[in-house]
This record gives sequence, structure tokens and C-alpha cells, in this order.
Amino acid sequence: MDARLGFAANSRTLRGMRSAYVPEALICAPFTTAQAKAAGVSESSLRGAQWRHVFYGVWAHRDLPDTREHRLAAVKLVLPEGAFVCGATGAWLYGGDVQARRADQIWVGACTGRRLRPRAGCLVREITVNEDDLTVVAGVPVTTPVRTVFDCGRWLPLVEGVVVADALSHAGLVRVAGLTHYRSRHRALRGVRQFDRVLELMEPQSESPMQTRVRVLLVRNGLPCPDVQILIADRSGTVLARADMGYIAHRFLIEYDGALHWEQRRADDRRRDAMRDLGWTVYVVSARDYYEMPERIVATVRRAISRAEPSTTGR
Repeated sequence: MDARLGFAANSRTLRGMRSAYVPEALICAPFTTAQAKAAGVSESSLRGAQWRHVFYGVWAHRDLPDTREHRLAAVKLVLPEGAFVCGATGAWLYGGDVQARRADQIWVGACTGRRLRPRAGCLVREITVNEDDLTVVAGVPVTTPVRTVFDCGRWLPLVEGVVVADALSHAGLVRVAGLTHYRSRHRALRGVRQFDRVLELMEPQSESPMQTRVRVLLVRNGLPCPDVQILIADRSGTVLARADMGYIAHRFLIEYDGALHWEQRRADDRRRDAMRDLGWTVYVVSARDYYEMPERIVATVRRAISRAEPSTTGR
């Protein structure tokens, strides 16, 4: 390409970026496509880098923090009258990182026998609930944390059900005992058998969805359940680092690489180097590894723990 043409194209792009219209009214809270249009921003413009898609028909400025307050505000914009939030969207409101994978729709519940008019972007489920199954958070009716975990465990694929259970239990919103008791009172509902498996696999100490997914991947492929949040100490007993998961007896650690910034990545590299200096093998897994090459993760871990001599001293 002629250098002058390339420069001209880049100049037009930069001018377009500088002139992108961002109304003040759309910066401080989520908004609908209709509200954007009324403020002078077209639907095609919303696909620009300065906007973030929340779910169908709802947007936010890219700099607006992804807080529970703003998530609740987004749901208020589209929740049908007489409905309540449930399932994956309920888990998302409580802090679970699951709604982003289903961002085109919100999960809406309706009491059995109550019909809701179909609405674009809403996945409506007619479910049996009683008064104790519902709560109100900042004006938004939503299933309680226990009922939300129970429903996600029945409705979502097994791995994602465990992600929800781990996230809400780690946040202190549910406990295994409470979930078990709730399940015993609703044993006739569809999907309870899968929820039983969720209870077996959940780990409240898990700190991120990808840690959960990697752990469940290993267990479902016949490997022992790894220890989680392992404290790594030197000979004097001073804790120098903490690993995501691993097999203490084999001095083998598994770390999920979720660093988004180079400062965090460098800190993770130094932490892992310290683990290796203390005689641990550290295996780093990325999102691409999990989604594109899960069999490689399983094979690597299986090979590593089969070769390593179990340590009698553990840490």
C-alpha cells in the first residue's frame, strides 16, 4: 500500500475516534438502545470501542465500573413487570462471572401459572417458588443465593453450575450444608441429580471461574481432585507464595494465567519462580489451553503426577 494512502486512512480513523460523540447522560449509568438514540448515539455507533455491551438492548460506557450497583441498574431497565431475576443472571448479580458468556439475554423467572409477554433478550422460565425463595436487592426481585445456586446447578452445564456454586460459596453467600438441606426439600424437581454432582465438585476456596473449570476438567477425566490455594513455605516455615491448585504430595502446582496487565504478569512470574526455587514444579494454564486444548492439560497433569515420587513431607 502507498505510504501516503496508509497515512490518510490512519488520519481519518484518528479523526473519527476524536470526534466520537459521548453524551454526558450515558457515562454514569447503563442505558438502553432507545435511550442512546434519544441522546444522539446510533445503534451502529454503540459498537464502537467507547461502549460496552451488557446484554441485549443494554449498554454502558467502557469506563463505567462493572459493579453490582451498575449490574442492578442495567437489569432494572428491561426486567418485565411481575418477573424476577433467576439463573445465570441471578448469579451474575451476586458477583458470579457467568452472565458475560450469555450476554445476549437475561434470565427472567415467572411464578408457575403466570404468563409473561415474550420480550427480546429475556429467557423466561416458569418455575415454582415460594416466598422464601425470593428476595429484593436494590429494588430488583431476584432468587435468593441458595435458590440461584440450586437452579444454576440444575439448568446450566455441569461445569458452569460448579462455577456458580464455587463463586457464591467463596463470597460467603451460601454454604454446602445449606445447599444440601435445600436440595433435600426439593428432591422432586427436575435436574436434582445433576445438582448432587455439583455439590460433590464444589470448592468454596476456589477464587476464580477458570480455577474452577480447570479443577473440574481434571476430576471429570479421572484425576484426583487437586488441593487448592496451596501455601508455599521455605525451610523456616515462612510463607512465600500461594498457588491456585496442585498436588502437594507430588510437589506439582497448577497455575491459571489470567493476568491482564504486564505488572500483574511480572508479579506472577516472580511468584512462580520462587515456587520453583523451592523445588516445586509449576504448570501454567491459559484460557486458550482450556478451551482449545483441554486434553493436553489432562495429559500433562497425568504424566507429571505419575512420574513424581510422592513426598512424605508434603509442603
